[in-house]
Amino acid sequence: MSTFDPHQKEQQLRQESASWDTSTSVPAEEGDIPVLNLADYFSTGDATALQSLANQLRTACEEVGFFSIIGHQIPAEQMTHTFVMVRRFHALPLDVKRSILMDRPDWPVGGMGYLPVNNRKLPARDKGNLNEAFIMKCDHELGFDDNQWPDEAALPGFRQEIEGYANKLEALGKRMMPIFATALEMPADFFDEAFQAPLYRLRMTHYPPLAQAERPADEYGIAPHVDTSFCTILAQDKPGLTIFSERRQRWIEAPLLENAFVVNAGELLRQWTNDRFLSTKHFANNNTGDTSRFSIPFFLNANSHYTMHCIPSCCRPDNPAKYPPISYAESQGVVQGE
Repeated sequence: MSTFDPHQKEQQLRQESASWDTSTSVPAEEGDIPVLNLADYFSTGDATALQSLANQLRTACEEVGFFSIIGHQIPAEQMTHTFVMVRRFHALPLDVKRSILMDRPDWPVGGMGYLPVNNRKLPARDKGNLNEAFIMKCDHELGFDDNQWPDEAALPGFRQEIEGYANKLEALGKRMMPIFATALEMPADFFDEAFQAPLYRLRMTHYPPLAQAERPADEYGIAPHVDTSFCTILAQDKPGLTIFSERRQRWIEAPLLENAFVVNAGELLRQWTNDRFLSTKHFANNNTGDTSRFSIPFFLNANSHYTMHCIPSCCRPDNPAKYPPISYAESQGVVQGE
């Protein structure tokens, strides 16, 4: 087992993603992206329903890396209204949005606020991503008041709506943990301690339209990458997500399902499972024509200082742990107490 160098890991991921050939993609076929219906389990807590979902999730995370969820009990009206508020935010004058710019010197916490078009962060790339985003985050130390928000007079009700949505997504992520645990042949409460005060980021992204003739081969809404999270729960208002199917060895254009989220395992879950679960390659493109696209990914992690040891069901004498015990903060190069 080698030591973990977060900076070396970032360079490795960037080099790998730069080598991927994304020139061709195909529409998804039935079964390419499994659909998990959470309704029965969430309504009853039935052990049989849990085991059935766990079996489906295991297959999805070992063979595909992505899956969709329905029956998640987040009202369609709330999802719709959240998208309305996100569109209103991005319609604000640029100077209003730039007043809460991410990583501005006079704000004490980094990684939250407004990212303008052609930003080179999240994921970090030499070429800018053709999107703009508003990002908020919380963990065991950071709450809603620590985030940057547009002035209430400029966008009435925005903060209240986004806080409510973030709370629902955090609760949804926690309710899914027994499914992940059971899929890994562990007790249903295995992840409870790790997710008592999880770190999460909510990203509200606007992809401006781009004429097809104007799109260079290396132009993306979000450049090809793998997520560094435990998992990501994505809402989108229009298609645009493309994933690499390990099963088919093709780039697959993910369909848009009504009132559904797309979920994917991230890099830390892959390491936590000793490479048993995939961390799937994906990217997003802008719509052609004159129509914008909006997406709201929720990046969920364990408590930032919780040390993740290889999950017992994922290692054995003939398959020892490949990665050292590590917390999310350590994986990002953050020292305890920062």
